[in-house]
Amino acid sequence: MAPRISPRSGVAQPPEASGLAARMQEGAALSHGLRIPRAFSKDPRAFTRAFLFFSLVLLLLLPATAQQSDRAKTVGHRMFCMCGCKQILVECNHVGCTMSTSMLKKLDAEVASGKSDDLILQSFVQQFGAEVVAEPPAKGFNWLAWIMPFAALGAGFLLVRTVLTRWTPQSGTTPAMPSGPGVAPDVLARIRQESEEDE
Repeated sequence: MAPRISPRSGVAQPPEASGLAARMQEGAALSHGLRIPRAFSKDPRAFTRAFLFFSLVLLLLLPATAQQSDRAKTVGHRMFCMCGCKQILVECNHVGCTMSTSMLKKLDAEVASGKSDDLILQSFVQQFGAEVVAEPPAKGFNWLAWIMPFAALGAGFLLVRTVLTRWTPQSGTTPAMPSGPGVAPDVLARIRQESEEDE
């Protein structure tokens, strides 16, 4: 085999030396946890392009997973954990609660499958019963749960208004003079005459 000329130094090297140098470079890269693929060693811009492509793909995929987790949190806030704690599913803080863990896994799977929020809730109602829903559906007798807070607030407002209007005097009436023994007209005339003389 003919000696190989090193591109850096321009000095001819025996074939064994060039193989040794290549192995040393490879060993140095491996010792730092890096292995440089041959395509990147031939074209230095290939690594930059691959890195930019990977970063772009990662940036495009992250918002989709964040959307799914946000949607799962939103749907999870509409359900109770069925371990008996009566806490919202995504807020169950029992250490080692296997029920919330399995429910959250099922919720994530159904959100990832693309089901609507109502279909996801309906599947949980079918599995766990109506008590899994944190807010009652607005139909049938459950309307009472939605209407009563507003009706109680309105009734309280009317009661306060009625009490306040009865306690305050009406604007069209004059206050009554205190009643007591009447003053005789002759005494009143004499008092007026004396007050005029003093002036």
